[in-house]
Amino acid sequence: MSNMDSIKKRVDDLQKEKINDQKEIIQLKDKIIEKKSDELNEVTSTVRTEMKSFSTIVKKNCHATITKKTIEAAVKSACDKDDRSKNIIIYGIEESSDEVLRDKVENVLQEINEKPVVRDCVRVGFQRSGDQRPRPVKFSLSNSDHVAQVLRSANRLHTKEGYKSVYICPDRTVQERRSYKILLDQLKEKRKSEPNRTHYIRNNTIVSSDINSSLSG
Repeated sequence: MSNMDSIKKRVDDLQKEKINDQKEIIQLKDKIIEKKSDELNEVTSTVRTEMKSFSTIVKKNCHATITKKTIEAAVKSACDKDDRSKNIIIYGIEESSDEVLRDKVENVLQEINEKPVVRDCVRVGFQRSGDQRPRPVKFSLSNSDHVAQVLRSANRLHTKEGYKSVYICPDRTVQERRSYKILLDQLKEKRKSEPNRTHYIRNNTIVSSDINSSLSG
């Protein structure tokens, strides 16, 4: 094969590689667009749900009217729910002045065999003088699916040594937190009264089981 033929063949190979690279780039762009579309659909669905709830209220009261503020409130509520759906709150992580929160959060998640990419770790609330209780830790994951996976695995934590008083929870509204606080108090009483069994919260209900069956699950 002459040098000219070799050069031509090399040029042809490079052009084929370029075409293949362009195809891969297009496929990646399509995946990104598809993901963005899924996230947009999720927000749109939430907005529709909020608007339906407002519509129900209006139908019950013939004097009520949907105003601009009502619509804005529905959209704001939907966006707030979407933001919260990517957040997780952990209660009971020891607090110190020189702490690296991301490391502490990742250590907790490793105990339940979860290793998502953790972002935006912060303590929630003010640190009151004389209050020895650690403030909750809020952090974000890349999407609500990862949050759901972590929450599904959260009940494993109560079987781990040193994590009896650590709780992994969704990011709730103020009213939801008040209701959950009552549930937590009931859980603590349950653990005191039945120390030989394991107790945890699932779907806003306290679930109790034998220790052996809990460990095997």
